[in-house]
Amino acid sequence: MPKGKKGIITVLLLVLFASSAWAEKAPLEFNAFDGQVVGARAIGVGEAFAGLSSDASAPYWNPAGLALMSGNSFTICSYLQRESSAKWEDVIKSDPLRGGKLTYMSFAAPNGALSIRPLSKIATDTHTNINGVETWVNKKVIVNEIMLSTARKYQDNIYTGVSLNYLNSNLSIAQRTKDTSTDITQINVDTGNGWSLDLGLVFVASPYLSFGVSAINAIGYMYWSDYDKNRLPLAFSGGVAMALPQKVTFMYDIKRMYYPDHEDVTTKHIGIEQYLFNMFTLRAGMSGENWNDPDKVAYTFGVGFSENGYILDLAMKRNKIRDSVVPDRFATISIYVVSLSMPFGGN
Repeated sequence: MPKGKKGIITVLLLVLFASSAWAEKAPLEFNAFDGQVVGARAIGVGEAFAGLSSDASAPYWNPAGLALMSGNSFTICSYLQRESSAKWEDVIKSDPLRGGKLTYMSFAAPNGALSIRPLSKIATDTHTNINGVETWVNKKVIVNEIMLSTARKYQDNIYTGVSLNYLNSNLSIAQRTKDTSTDITQINVDTGNGWSLDLGLVFVASPYLSFGVSAINAIGYMYWSDYDKNRLPLAFSGGVAMALPQKVTFMYDIKRMYYPDHEDVTTKHIGIEQYLFNMFTLRAGMSGENWNDPDKVAYTFGVGFSENGYILDLAMKRNKIRDSVVPDRFATISIYVVSLSMPFGGN
């Protein structure tokens, strides 16, 4: 190769490396890609659902669970109400959807699903005054995810599932800086596009015992025009579901979140579900990082009704958030969730 071409290639590589090395991270919250927990049934049993995700919410919990569905189902999940003794600003700040209602919508079948999930709708305003220099910053982040999932029976008692997901994000930052001599306004708008891969496996040891593991965002990145790419957080879950006589099922999960720019978070989940008269279901559960600390434990309750493939699930989750006025005090927040499922395509 001529020396001139070698020099051009070397310069281009150096410029590419330098731009990558100097690009700053997008100014996002560490949980901007988490979204809200999906499914009133799963919430009702303490979010212990990796080993029992046999409904249309399976792409969120464990895509392999789709293969355990009994038929096609269209499902929509929504948060109904949030109640708390804390300031409304604190309640909203703890919610990545900032009070948004819709959390999940899916067309699901035993061999695959197409799902939509909003992850973030965050808007923040800050104001500082340092040595007479005032700065106002308004930041808005919107992230949505489209999930294409497939599942199949790998062996007689082993089911596998995969989800390939597309993420789209809009980030806008408006900053105004003012002092005695200057008044400058800067606006930056950027669009991010990303992808992720979810993996799941369910082992049905018997009609009364099943195990499940899932790796959500096993691989995943968000790419920006003006910022360095974001590595999506990995959520690894393992769970067991054990069915007992009298149509009672116990569930237990362990979940660990691996954040690129935040400490890892491990939570434990336990739940119970009982069917009554083949139509009604009662549920209860608890989850948290430390079950010995009541301020870090969430308690859940739920009910369900099903008839001819139509399913209505309701759940309540009660946990605590830190009070911004008195940082050592925690306030209780109650969240009410509904999921509605209906058959389609000639079940």
